[in-house]
Amino acid sequence: MISQLEREVTFRFLRTRKNDGFLNIISIFSFIGISLGVAVLIIVMSVMNGFRAELITKIVGFNAHAVVHAENKPLKNIQDLDLAKNIVSNDGEAVILNKNFTKGVFLKGYLESDFRNLQIVKNKEFFGSQNLNENNISIGKELSFNLNVEIGDTITAMSPAGIQTLVGTLPKQKNFKIVSIFDSGLSDYNENIAYINLETLESFFNKNKEDRFLEFYFKDPKNIEIHKKKFKNTLSKLTSLYLVRYE
Repeated sequence: MISQLEREVTFRFLRTRKNDGFLNIISIFSFIGISLGVAVLIIVMSVMNGFRAELITKIVGFNAHAVVHAENKPLKNIQDLDLAKNIVSNDGEAVILNKNFTKGVFLKGYLESDFRNLQIVKNKEFFGSQNLNENNISIGKELSFNLNVEIGDTITAMSPAGIQTLVGTLPKQKNFKIVSIFDSGLSDYNENIAYINLETLESFFNKNKEDRFLEFYFKDPKNIEIHKKKFKNTLSKLTSLYLVRYE
């Protein structure tokens, strides 16, 4: 609340004597200019803070909050610990082919039951089936536009893992049926990431089960320092076996 003294001082400098009318106009325009400047500053800061919060929510909701690499050790030791919700995963880079269009993508592999529990699948902007079987693939909205494909179409993926033939080593190729299209809200993710079955990915990239890692999802990922301490205390006896990466 503005006090009586503040109000009197304000009007004292806004009002002038009759013979100082020009100064009165200058005071009014100065007051209006300062008010508009402060108002614009408040509006811009509010918009930027809201944009930042929305961006962080989308990025944090799409990615795992912590990733544990087993380094050729059994994941069972840590998977059963009561740390947070965890999902077994693996990944690799491939090239998507469709007619005359090629696109490099980052393939992420999940078991079918784990894929259904991803936040991106529970999103209202997820269209299609949640069945991530052997030859199924889920792609982003922007990638579907670039490839000019839709649910039910078939695309070809090429893996850098080689396969021996009579003419030498050739990269693996596999056909995938598009069963779903997702929208994370971020065009870069929609364009560069796709999901396939975990076992299919390991076969496609010549990977072993020992190469798998755990993705952890926290209820409150913003307090990452608290979760770091919890991980450190719980895994103190396993630090030589596991590598923890926080997103």
